[in-house]
Amino acid sequence: MRRIRRRGAVVLTLLSVVALAFAAPAAADRPTEEPIFDVFPDVNPCTGTPMTVTFIGTVFFHEHGSRVVAHAHRTITTSDGFAGHGTDNFVDNGRVLVARLSDIMSNASGDRFRAHFVFVVNLSTGTVRVERGGLTCIGPA
Repeated sequence: MRRIRRRGAVVLTLLSVVALAFAAPAAADRPTEEPIFDVFPDVNPCTGTPMTVTFIGTVFFHEHGSRVVAHAHRTITTSDGFAGHGTDNFVDNGRVLVARLSDIMSNASGDRFRAHFVFVVNLSTGTVRVERGGLTCIGPA
């Protein structure tokens, strides 16, 4: 549970920083494209051993007045030989912030794991309404 909370806190913090960093008005409904590069430590849910995770990809921000919608695609590699891809979605309508992340990773032996997180924050109170997710080993293909 501690790992889920730590990972969830990291993802929520990153998404919040990204939303604030790109809150300036966008040009005439065109999405703003930004690169993603992030490296962080985690624990492999299949082996229980430490690993370093690397995200590389692109996030597209689209602003509608005071609302921000972001969608990201990325490739992911780990120091223990897993690779895969994932997406996340982020919506901030000024009242509620919703973030969803889903990644699937596999290695040469066919082992797989999934990262899945959902966060919902009431922005007027700063209250986290939903915080679910984690890393799940889904075994061989």
